[in-house]
Amino acid sequence: MLSNYKIPGFILVALGGLFLSSGGTLFKLFETNDVWTIYFWRSFFFTPAVIIFLFFTSKGNIIPKFKNLGLIGIFCAALYATGSGAYMFAMKHTTVANVLFIISTQTFMLAIAGYFFLKEKINFSTFVAIILAGIGIYIMIGTKISNGTTLGNALAFITPICFTTIVIIIRKYNQTDMVPAVALSGIFCMCVGSIMTKDLSINFHDLVLAFLFGSLQYAPGFICLTLGSRTTESAKVGIFAFTEAIAGPVWAWIFISENPSLGVFVGGAIIFCALLLKTFKK
Repeated sequence: MLSNYKIPGFILVALGGLFLSSGGTLFKLFETNDVWTIYFWRSFFFTPAVIIFLFFTSKGNIIPKFKNLGLIGIFCAALYATGSGAYMFAMKHTTVANVLFIISTQTFMLAIAGYFFLKEKINFSTFVAIILAGIGIYIMIGTKISNGTTLGNALAFITPICFTTIVIIIRKYNQTDMVPAVALSGIFCMCVGSIMTKDLSINFHDLVLAFLFGSLQYAPGFICLTLGSRTTESAKVGIFAFTEAIAGPVWAWIFISENPSLGVFVGGAIIFCALLLKTFKK
């Protein structure tokens, strides 16, 4: 596992956020309008990427890892699949700003859930970092949110709820390796996607995007978040995962010509200060 190389959990969480930050941009680049088709093909490439990771980090003993998941691991896999699907459908039915802003509420959800369910205390520096991150995300995209659609906004809220629940499960059952649950979620996604879509065929352009989306973005992102969450307090997971919000506008600027406003730089700088605070002040 990555953790065997003594990589601190908070760094893994931050890396996970960076990998996932390109998700909105990649989704917007697809030519097909069928979300279920994208859902299937992304998982088609995502699942083997996670299994390959498991193969090399578990010295080939993959089957026992899946057996050790138990019902809680299967539930965790279902949450991964549900959260990722809700994210894509939210992107289709409301604005990117709305989705990012709503997902950012997971920082507060994680702090509250960690306190009540895991008895994880929130020290002063963590509290200050959460407030700074909240101010930063509001400056970055809070002023850009619109009414959107009720459906889109509701779907967007499913993602942070799922992620918060996943982190609490990982923290509570930290002796169980939940990376196999990440792979299992991909199988769930492929099954559901193949049933729900009307046509699985996509062009070469979208096939390449699906490969990038699944194997080089989503897989390493959630592997890092899953491993990092085992050793990082829930509230801190929410803070360091803000790397997704910082990097997201940069990818949109480079690849889909969404010019960032001054607020993006100011808000991003404030969030970066929050990350530095928790990096050097535990």
